Amino acid sequence: MNIFSTIKGSLNEPRALIAATLAGALFHAMPSMALELKLESWRKDDKMFWEQTLIPAFEKKHPGIKVRFTPENPIEYDAKLDARLANQNAGDLIFCRPFDNANKLYQRAQLAALPPALLLNFDENAKKPWTTDDGKDTFCVPVAEAIHGVFYNKRIFKEMGLVPPKTQKEFFQLLAKIKAQRQEIPLALGTADMWEATQVVFTGAGPSFWAGEKGRQALMNGQAKFTDPGFVKAWQFLADLRPYLPLDFATFSNSDAQLMFASENAVLFPTGSWDIPWMRYTKITHRKNLVDFGVFKFPPQNLEDQCQVSRHPDFGIGLNAASPNKEAAMLFLKWLGSRDFATIMPQALSGFFSLSNYEIETSDLIGEEMLSWGKECAETVRLNSEKLNRVWPSMEEELWLTNVNVLHGRKSPAEAAAYIQKINERNRYIPQRQ
Repeated sequence: MNIFSTIKGSLNEPRALIAATLAGALFHAMPSMALELKLESWRKDDKMFWEQTLIPAFEKKHPGIKVRFTPENPIEYDAKLDARLANQNAGDLIFCRPFDNANKLYQRAQLAALPPALLLNFDENAKKPWTTDDGKDTFCVPVAEAIHGVFYNKRIFKEMGLVPPKTQKEFFQLLAKIKAQRQEIPLALGTADMWEATQVVFTGAGPSFWAGEKGRQALMNGQAKFTDPGFVKAWQFLADLRPYLPLDFATFSNSDAQLMFASENAVLFPTGSWDIPWMRYTKITHRKNLVDFGVFKFPPQNLEDQCQVSRHPDFGIGLNAASPNKEAAMLFLKWLGSRDFATIMPQALSGFFSLSNYEIETSDLIGEEMLSWGKECAETVRLNSEKLNRVWPSMEEELWLTNVNVLHGRKSPAEAAAYIQKINERNRYIPQRQ
């Protein structure tokens, strides 16, 4: 049979020919579908910046790939991510908490080891929070760090003749003066979400009591106990804040505290640099102008003491080991290590500082000031993030509950110290001081 007879035969089947012709036309007319990557995160406050600036910059370089940013409520992120990973329906890309939390996912084979070539623009210190104890495997690209501090309302400070405190005594004198003379709440802090008492205040102000990194290392090496005086003093600092909080602070979430400060109904807001973009770009319905705020570091106990700053590796991003889109996901991870991303990130997320080797300046004055603290102060990371969380019940969760109880007066500082020390003694990764 020659080609002409084939054509003649097909013409005797008009419906089949029409269907085939239409199918071919539709195939050539349809644009190719872009591959979609799902990015898991706990940073709901940053959704706008990822969707409007960061992701479009990546997609412009890789037009065949779309990235969908899917943030969870921060306090629900870990549990929901664990469930999705177990059910193999988690996203392709995973926001990684530092040290123990991400290490746990890697040990479960839920995060993939990353090739060294992908990490050339990060030093060993940047990679450490997402590297195995033996240093052999890194499983998340280091992305950003954040710094703890206290935001203050510049207008109210000027009206009252206040200046940022240089010691903890001055800090509490400042709180007392605000409470006595103003209708605004002295300190925007609640306990409905629970995490702020630990991740902001206890680990932000606490280093001044336990000698920062020296005290943290002493706990990990079994040379210190939570019942030692420095740690008990940190819990006392927490308890002493109670008179300056909102009357119903048990019902106040972190979002409520953000709004309370942004609407100028509170004078101070203990937080971290991660809240800078929120304060810069969130419009309050009934206000024309955003709050004019400054920042100061948690002050030392005494003027002659070395100041301490918590400069925490906030998040990395890793590859879901079960992702069906590994090749595309690796392109995204490679982009995270580029100068392009390192340059764009501090412009979009002005409160996060790049962990890459590139020398990138931040254009935000508050961010610049917080970065400058490292020139005069010793720096550390959150107390329990490395090794101390490798215990059941989780040290992180127990600190959340314990510190909320201290703020509410349900546990004394000494009781809190004794309870947390008992948890710590169950940790087989930590040698115990006799």
